[in-house]
Amino acid sequence: MQPTNLVFHKDGSVTLPSNADPAAAGTTKHGWVRHRVGMDLGRNDPSAIVVVRDECVPEFTGRGFEQKLGPRRATVVFQETIQLYSYTDLADYLVKRLNQIPNWTLAIDASGLGAPFSSTLDLARIEHWSVVMTAGANLSKKGKVITCAKSLLLENLATGIETGGLTIADDLKGKQDLLNEIASFELTATSSGNLVLAASKSQAGHADRAIACSFAWLQVTHLDDIAQGGVHKIKNWY
Repeated sequence: MQPTNLVFHKDGSVTLPSNADPAAAGTTKHGWVRHRVGMDLGRNDPSAIVVVRDECVPEFTGRGFEQKLGPRRATVVFQETIQLYSYTDLADYLVKRLNQIPNWTLAIDASGLGAPFSSTLDLARIEHWSVVMTAGANLSKKGKVITCAKSLLLENLATGIETGGLTIADDLKGKQDLLNEIASFELTATSSGNLVLAASKSQAGHADRAIACSFAWLQVTHLDDIAQGGVHKIKNWY
């Protein structure tokens, strides 16, 4: 159970109340509450935004003032779809949404037609991870550009849900729609005989929220930069 006397700071860090007792020196642990935002870009279908709250807070061990970090939790707390065709309009909408979310990081679909949108965000100095989905089963990172196999992305999401590492808030609006999209992915064989995860025919092209969710979760599992401050910023947008 989460301690009730936590101190939540504006930068997203979380501490237990400080104590002037010299015995407490050097025992403080800094936890965090971050929001991992994933965005899948629609072509003819809507774009989707999913937000995962990533939190890990300190707690006392029971040995004097000694502290430790408690379990890390990731929860889907927000989702929505947007039908906008102009990348400028979509970027403007995204900025307004990000300004409502404290201590966020952002990962977007930069595959194919998503590349120009990533460039739009770069020109506006909106920090983000650019995720390029590929075939195969590998993930590589070069600066803020992430090249990731789609099958790995979806398997990572499925594993998070199945193990309880990623949960979905009970009161999330549209929770069942998101679960249905995640469940729609199934193993299919390619022409070369490889097994890959793909959306079922009934959901093909309509699993935007599941993909956005996989981007948000990827930040928790593979792009964790808590030690470097762990947040992105909007530096220049009008």
